[in-house]
Amino acid sequence: MNGTQRSVLVVEDEFLLAIQIEDDLMAAGFSVIGPFTSLRTSIAAARRETPQAATLDVNLNGEFVYPVADELIARGIPVLLLTGYAASDLPEPYRSLPRLAKPFNTRDLIRTLEHLLADQ
Repeated sequence: MNGTQRSVLVVEDEFLLAIQIEDDLMAAGFSVIGPFTSLRTSIAAARRETPQAATLDVNLNGEFVYPVADELIARGIPVLLLTGYAASDLPEPYRSLPRLAKPFNTRDLIRTLEHLLADQ
């Protein structure tokens, strides 16, 4: 992408997984915005920041991340859902979003993000 560093907003409430995602993305050449661990801070970040993509944990300590997804999608920012939920368990508007089932591996995470960014 014309030599600029690609930024990814990371929303994940599990501390160790958040750090792993951050490390994996940075090792693959992405800059990381976050990680954010609560719905409140994630919504604020989604409104304030302009990432090129986002990885969103669907369930943040019992609160669903859909308002964050809505904010980003409205701004044309691709969203990757990270979840243990099956697509059929998600509300209808979110079933067609790219999704990685937990647990996922680093290679799949990077490959999926690269694909999302290439589609822009």
